[in-house]
Amino acid sequence: MVTKTFLNTGTRQHRLLIGTPTLGTIRIEWHNAMSGLVIPCNWGMASTTPIGFLVADGQNLIAHEVLQKGFEWVLFIEDDTIPPVDLLLRLQEHIEKRTVPIVSGLYHVKGGTEPMIYRGRGTGAYKDWKPGQQVWADGVPTGCLLVHCSILAELAKTAQIYTLLSSGVPFQVKRIFESPRRAYTDPATGGYMKLLGTSDLYFCDQVMQQGILAKAGWPKVAKREFPFLVDTRIVCSHVDRETGRVW
Repeated sequence: MVTKTFLNTGTRQHRLLIGTPTLGTIRIEWHNAMSGLVIPCNWGMASTTPIGFLVADGQNLIAHEVLQKGFEWVLFIEDDTIPPVDLLLRLQEHIEKRTVPIVSGLYHVKGGTEPMIYRGRGTGAYKDWKPGQQVWADGVPTGCLLVHCSILAELAKTAQIYTLLSSGVPFQVKRIFESPRRAYTDPATGGYMKLLGTSDLYFCDQVMQQGILAKAGWPKVAKREFPFLVDTRIVCSHVDRETGRVW
């Protein structure tokens, strides 16, 4: 895992950690977009890149780094999500207002125009909004996701500890993120069924089911039916790692 810190001189404030889980191969389009981000004036941040781990394991390593080093916010950026150049400027608005602990950028599924904004499970994408709006949802992706670290700290209190190998060395982390997998026999048909989930919706479900927003000190947001904010001004692209095609 590689961690780099970019902090201005003077009093250091561990404000934002940018974390990217990756298997190690990235597109030059992604690299150029990340290198070209406009950084706000007098801004302190760091970046960490767990290499060679599946997404959920990489996210758990990022969460470990956040909690161990006392960052205030974490920005999860996946290595197939290309952010806009003004990403940090837009997120700075949310960080300074400090009214919403979880904010997602907008991007679409690969191969289509379906936005990754969800209200309910099994109901498809939520599309009743206009570009530029702030949209509330109960399911958001982790491709470009800003999270206040109080959320991760609260989830960590009850999370299971498990072991990862980093350069052959056992490393214990909290299982805050998980890609759920469940196999069962359908009692109605007798057929064998397998359910596969993603770490992003698992994370959203855990935050809601465990009452994490209220416990972490965000009571107003906790009262919302759809507690996660999508800032549709933050328009990200979704790139295919093999072909470079962008949606």
